[in-house]
Amino acid sequence: MNFTWSCVFVALLAVSVFAGEEDAKNYLQELTDAGVSQETAQTLVNIATQHANDGNDPASSGRVIFQTILDETNAAIAKAPAADQEAYKNFVEDKKNQYEKPEVQNADEE
Repeated sequence: MNFTWSCVFVALLAVSVFAGEEDAKNYLQELTDAGVSQETAQTLVNIATQHANDGNDPASSGRVIFQTILDETNAAIAKAPAADQEAYKNFVEDKKNQYEKPEVQNADEE
């Protein structure tokens, strides 16, 4: 899996989870809809929620928090069943494709 896009996904997940419980539920649903088992998806969401208050510690930099979440996410995926690993890989790839698509909206108006 592309490390950069894995990082992007983890960052988006972390920011969303920090933003609120409803966003955590949405990501949980997205992961399970993508074929990740409920158990693995919950583990991934829990990783981010565990670190939700880390930003309140002035001794913790955003980079350190992000790297911790990324490392824990990668470790969790490595321990997950092969089917979950593949589903997560595909999920990250789909997210990558969503963010790489150029906006073509209103292209006819120019």
